[in-house]
Amino acid sequence: MKFVIPAVFVAALVAAPFLPTYYQGLAIYACILAIFATSANISLGQLGLISFGHAAFFGLGAYAAGLLNFYTGMNYWLAVPLAILPGVALGALVGLASLRLSGAYFAIATLVTSEILRLVALNWVSFTRGPMGVVVHRPREKWLEALTGRDFGDLYLMLCILVLALVLFVVSRVNRSLIGRAWVALRDQPKLAESVGIWPLRYKVIAIAMSGGIAALAGGLFVPRVLVLSPDLFSGTLSATALLAAILGGRGAVMGPVLGGIVFAVAPELLRVVDEYRLAIFALLLLVVVRVRPDGLISLFPRRKTVHIRPPSALVEITPRQLPATLSIEHLSRHFGGLKAVEDVSFEVRRGEILGLIGPNGAGKTTCLSLISAFLSPNSGVVRLGQLTLSTLSSHQAAQQGVVRTFQHTTVCMDLSVYENVLIGTHLLLPETTAAAVLRLPAYQQRECKRQALAWAAICFVGLEERANELAGSLAYGEQRMLSIAVALATRPGFLLLDEPAAGLNHTEALVLARLLTSLREKGFTIAIVDHNLRMMMKLCDRIVVLHHGRMLAEGDPVTVRNTPAVIEAYLGTSDEPEKQGATDA
Repeated sequence: MKFVIPAVFVAALVAAPFLPTYYQGLAIYACILAIFATSANISLGQLGLISFGHAAFFGLGAYAAGLLNFYTGMNYWLAVPLAILPGVALGALVGLASLRLSGAYFAIATLVTSEILRLVALNWVSFTRGPMGVVVHRPREKWLEALTGRDFGDLYLMLCILVLALVLFVVSRVNRSLIGRAWVALRDQPKLAESVGIWPLRYKVIAIAMSGGIAALAGGLFVPRVLVLSPDLFSGTLSATALLAAILGGRGAVMGPVLGGIVFAVAPELLRVVDEYRLAIFALLLLVVVRVRPDGLISLFPRRKTVHIRPPSALVEITPRQLPATLSIEHLSRHFGGLKAVEDVSFEVRRGEILGLIGPNGAGKTTCLSLISAFLSPNSGVVRLGQLTLSTLSSHQAAQQGVVRTFQHTTVCMDLSVYENVLIGTHLLLPETTAAAVLRLPAYQQRECKRQALAWAAICFVGLEERANELAGSLAYGEQRMLSIAVALATRPGFLLLDEPAAGLNHTEALVLARLLTSLREKGFTIAIVDHNLRMMMKLCDRIVVLHHGRMLAEGDPVTVRNTPAVIEAYLGTSDEPEKQGATDA
């Protein structure tokens, strides 16, 4: 399959000049629609954000290219690349808003953006000529036609095919890079993404700005086909067409929007024989396809769902980041209304130790871990890493400083392989730019090899190398727990915070986990662990902190804590409690 898609595009370029004029126009429309649907598929497939107003970018690109040509006389084909810039800028602004908006709110926000631009184009008559529109002359390049012996239609179609191929190439490379992995993590497991240092705002802005730029490019290419700039270029019908083409073809798949674009361009024309009912029939066919093939038309073709790897020739060792500072928790409090989940808690996590955080249900252990990892902000008190105050940072910034956590419930991307999940954890190892992800120069390849080697080392350390190419969703529950730890280890944490890693494990799996954590301590890792398996905690931990009703009850080595009367009372109750209960019942 590696060479099939390039061969198809080469064949399309060769066949383009021999198509009749009518079919050339249809093919041009299909290419432009495929580019437009690809742009919608970036936000939909990679981030899970539905855009009801994607025509805002499309129309902005069309108007930018057309007005540059109309008012300045600039060569139209030079104006089209410049028209990408307004789309990127608008996409960045929408991306900034996306951090606080999701689901239906994001969709409505994009719809409002599109409608605002439509009203601007409609009412700014002195510039856009309002409802009358701007007539753009066909941008013919006579010297090129003379040189190639082809007319405008042939060259226009070949240009659209080349641009579509280029767009798919860029999108494919970005999707298979560190940036694409960040998008998938933000879509499937946002908490996991932040815990390994992925900054949600940055990667959402990159995705939607890229989506906006590609949509603006499609709009610029569309103008020579219609030759009129009108406010209808911002219509909701265009947005719906791009969105439905992406869904029909297969969201998240690079070639999905191409299939969807072809169907949306060709099917209505084929149904002209039943002109009165063609829209209803087309809508019915669309519903049937989506119902029968929820993954889109792309699911009809075989495709590789996981990344198969070979173990790296040079193995690397899993080691912690060298952070000389102690993690200090000072008078930490967190209230939820009248509930005091954590109240005036102070302790230290010292380098090279395993610290246990125990207590009855509702004691505030997970809340305390969330405060330390900056997933929650305290009402009072601070968390310090040396001279740095972690409690003023966001969760991804805490991860960048080396404080990494796992979660009480399994947080892995079930539709990715074990290897792909752990590769997400290497996000902080070496940063990348979008340009580097596309160009794949030797320096990029070297950095990617380092990330792959570290991911493989983390997989081997937790004993999942035999399952590396299998989907995470196919793993047993205990293996998914190990996978969560492997993802965290791939960040090379200075402080590893584990939230109930033994929950749901049987006795044998708990012993394997204890041996793993002991090995990590021997390698110099510092671990703070929350768990209800007291037998494992007493054998494993160097020090233990006991919480009860949000307050710290005891701190010390396991033997001291186990023999503390207040701890015994918190777990077992006092000897006269049954008598009191009996008297109350009587």
